[in-house]
Amino acid sequence: MKKEKFSFEFTSYDNKAELENNQRQVLEQADKISQNAYAPYSNFKVGAAVQLENGEIFSSSNQENAAYPVGSCAERGLLAYVNANFPDIKITKLAVSTPNINYPLPPCGMCRQYILEMEKKQNSSIELLLAGNESEVFVLNSAKDLLPLHFTDEFLG
Repeated sequence: MKKEKFSFEFTSYDNKAELENNQRQVLEQADKISQNAYAPYSNFKVGAAVQLENGEIFSSSNQENAAYPVGSCAERGLLAYVNANFPDIKITKLAVSTPNINYPLPPCGMCRQYILEMEKKQNSSIELLLAGNESEVFVLNSAKDLLPLHFTDEFLG
């Protein structure tokens, strides 16, 4: 038997003003679109925004449904849209934000796996910007940091 340990590094900024301009722009779009979330059941609003390698920024928010599994996370809905409409343009940044908590919001497990699939597809990491309402901001180099024992196509034989 042996014990192993996973660890990763990330950068923590005291607030959004400390970010580089292009990081701040993407995060501001996530903040803004979170207000359009349809969250009548949880009241937990989430916004996500991506920046493509060509500089374009797209955003989306979570959309709930009374039959909870039918709703969609902001991240997965946005990534599906971008992948369907711009399949050959790499995603460089993904920001996730909420006005509901004063702590950087991490993606849920399903979204982490989905982000990893996009990284695999484009053969490059996606910088993650995680924020809450007036909180510090976490910047990570890849979704692999958030899901070290992730499922891959290698398991499928």
